[in-house]
Amino acid sequence: MKPLGPIIIEEGIIQKPDKLRTTVRAVIVNDKHQILMVYSKLYNDYTFPGGGLKEDEDKTKALKRELREELGARKISILKNLGYIEEIKYGLFDQSSIYLQTSIYYLVRIESLGKQRLEYREKVHGIKPTWKNVVEVIEHNQSVMNDTNHTAYGLKTVLMREQIVLEKIKEMDL
Repeated sequence: MKPLGPIIIEEGIIQKPDKLRTTVRAVIVNDKHQILMVYSKLYNDYTFPGGGLKEDEDKTKALKRELREELGARKISILKNLGYIEEIKYGLFDQSSIYLQTSIYYLVRIESLGKQRLEYREKVHGIKPTWKNVVEVIEHNQSVMNDTNHTAYGLKTVLMREQIVLEKIKEMDL
């Protein structure tokens, strides 16, 4: 597995991480060369579908579970491991914990989208699967990166991470 970019360190962190977190994320491309992103109405941003592994959960099972929940995805095929990004970041909205988060990205094919099965937090965020052009996503996320939503503890690195992966995808011409 190869790194997709450098380690991203949230501004102000000087101590070592005390917690580890692994996430899995899907890169899904259609025949129009659009990517399937999850749009958050609350944060006004686009992120790759996916999420964290539960305890003792296999990466491929976790990714398929997340795609069924967030997208209502059917007939999920994991085609290829694209690589990973590491972040050193605070816990959400506070500085009591520091995480080393490894986000692993996979090229995935799905047959169709169906009914989402969102968790409470995802409902609050107002997430919706959306097909978008890679360049449009990069430009939009860049325009909101420094707003109050994206400068809160634990959230500062999210769009930095996604922008790195989006740029790689643009280069790969998937």
